[in-house]
Amino acid sequence: MSNFTGLNRRTFLRGAGLTALAGASGGVALGGSGAAHAAGTHIPMKGNRYDFDTVYDRRNTNTSRWDGPSRNYPDGVFKYGMGVATMDFECAPCITNALSERIAHHTWGYLASTDGLRDGILRWNGERHGLDLDPREMIISDGVYPGMIAALRSFVPPENKALIMSPAYSGFYSMVKAARIGYVDSPMVLKNGRFEIDWVDLEKKMTPDVRVLILCNPQNPTGNVWREEELLRLGRLALEHNIVVLADEIHGDFVREGHRYVPFASLKDKAVVENSITCNAISKTFNLAGMKNAYFYSKSPILLERVKQFHRAEVSTLGVVANEAAYNEGQDWFNQARDYIDGTHTLVEQTIKAKMPQVGYVRNEGTFMTFLNFGKVINAMDPSQLAQYGNKTREENFQDWLTYKAGVYINAGSAYGEGSDGYMRMNIASARSVVSGALDAIAGAINKL
Repeated sequence: MSNFTGLNRRTFLRGAGLTALAGASGGVALGGSGAAHAAGTHIPMKGNRYDFDTVYDRRNTNTSRWDGPSRNYPDGVFKYGMGVATMDFECAPCITNALSERIAHHTWGYLASTDGLRDGILRWNGERHGLDLDPREMIISDGVYPGMIAALRSFVPPENKALIMSPAYSGFYSMVKAARIGYVDSPMVLKNGRFEIDWVDLEKKMTPDVRVLILCNPQNPTGNVWREEELLRLGRLALEHNIVVLADEIHGDFVREGHRYVPFASLKDKAVVENSITCNAISKTFNLAGMKNAYFYSKSPILLERVKQFHRAEVSTLGVVANEAAYNEGQDWFNQARDYIDGTHTLVEQTIKAKMPQVGYVRNEGTFMTFLNFGKVINAMDPSQLAQYGNKTREENFQDWLTYKAGVYINAGSAYGEGSDGYMRMNIASARSVVSGALDAIAGAINKL
């Protein structure tokens, strides 16, 4: 537990509860379903359980998930922000308490050390995931993006490429653009209700100008939690073709019951592991994206030094405080949040099957997104219904149609690379009344077609 000069977290502001730092927007039930608490108000616990059922209203707090999309729909039709990958739950109380304590110290000079943060990262990975990291193998960063882009710049010369297994996180395409390199997709195939790697296509794409394989582990948006044998096969193929594995494992903590997250660096093949860099953070785990804190590591000191030459972190004091508190004291909160989201995945599956069976559903193994196939719905629509929204991809036009007809904003599948035709990504990390309300609204709109 961290201590600051003149301050002790054990005694300071213990009565502050779960007070949020954002301004209040009014306690209005989102989408007209369930009770809601305004941002800035306290949501009590239920016994020793954290309350994820009470809606936490984040609107009008300059939050990208709720206030970003609404600006593009000025007619007030926007009701449900189910796109941007952040959770709607009030953060773990240990985080708010630690921030309140630090804010009470009214000065903002340079940090003397990030040792406490480093120790928290090492302990979290060791205790939860069996990953043995030496502090010399790890670099603190201010986001997964900076680490990934630094690695791309390090390993991929101009005119060369990164290989991406798609559907894949849309940010990877932004990263390769920022690094001024190219990319090639290897689309996965849907087999027996799971997205599987097309091994023949993947190896075919491992041409001499491909220098990096970007691995999303677990896979966003498909929800795959990669198995140990899959990761080993990927790693050995990459090694054989002189391709560095660049793993983004930011969703690693969100694994559903019956599945296990295997860090790439924990594989039992030393050569495979030493041919990789992993970027990670708990910004998804604890909803701390705005705190700008992450890290990357490698078992190869040579690879690590190559990335460091293109990387410089500028972490903030409050980001370090928030992340350190989460690592040290937030485990129980996260365990409950993960289990709640696991149950919400089951709710989504049941609702899709019961109310809109024409929508394709793949059972998630991890993450708090669900990747829904609206291809049959889109194909059955009169083209003019989508064309009215402009010269965009059909998924982007369907995104607009769904927002105007159902009030629900979800992400267009076309942002996730090849193999995403007809798909839309939905964020389910909200109170179940919000998720149910959004699903009912979608079902109501598409069942009128």
